[in-house]
Amino acid sequence: MRRSLKQTGLTLIEVVIVLLIIGLVTALVSVNLGTFSYWKEQGFIRRLRETLEFLHHQAVVDQSFYRIEFDLERNTYRIGVVRPEDDPNSTELAQTTAGSGLLTLELAAFLNPSPGGITTMIPPPSFPSMAQPVQLPADVIFDDIVSMRGKDLPSDGVTPYVLFSPRGFSEFGVIHMKLSNGAQVTLLINPFTGLVETHNGYKEFQWTYGNDKNSKT
Repeated sequence: MRRSLKQTGLTLIEVVIVLLIIGLVTALVSVNLGTFSYWKEQGFIRRLRETLEFLHHQAVVDQSFYRIEFDLERNTYRIGVVRPEDDPNSTELAQTTAGSGLLTLELAAFLNPSPGGITTMIPPPSFPSMAQPVQLPADVIFDDIVSMRGKDLPSDGVTPYVLFSPRGFSEFGVIHMKLSNGAQVTLLINPFTGLVETHNGYKEFQWTYGNDKNSKT
C-alpha cells in the first residue's frame, strides 16, 4: 500500500511538472509570435512610408503623374501612372507651366494636381512590378483614407487615391490603419516635401485652403 501511494505521488508531481513546462513553452511561443507580428507590421509601415516618399520624387524624375490607390475592402494598395487619353505623350506639367514660373499658377496646380480630362492608370514604365496589388499583413486593415476629396471609409464602396504631380507636389493625404493588436497608426503625407510622418494612434488632420500647413483637430 505504501509503495502504491508513493508511486502515485511521483506520477502526480510529474504531471504537474509537464503541465508547467507546457504552459511555459506556450507562453514563450505566444510572446515570440506577438513580437514577430509586431516587427512584421512595423516593417510594413516603414516600407509603405518609404514607397509614398519614393512616389513623390519619382513623379518628378519621370515627369509623370503617379497614383496610389487603396482597396479598403481587400486591404490592398496598388501603384500606377496616370496617362491622359487625349495625348499619352503629353503631361499636364508641359501644358500648364510652359513659359510660366508664376507662384500663383504653381499653387493652383498644387491644390488641384489633376492631369485633367479622361485618364487611364497604367503600370509605371520604370517600375512595372509596382502595379501589382500589395496586401496588408494579416489582421491589419485600413480604417479610412483622407484626401482633398474628403474621408473615405470601407463602407463607402469607393477607391480612394493620392496623386503625385511631376511638379514636385502631391495631394494631401492621411492614411489610418489598425494593427493586429488593435493599435492604430496614422501616416501623414506632406504635399510640399513628400515626407511622410508616422503617428501612433488615430490622429485627425485636415487640409485648410489658404494655409501653408496642415492643421490637426
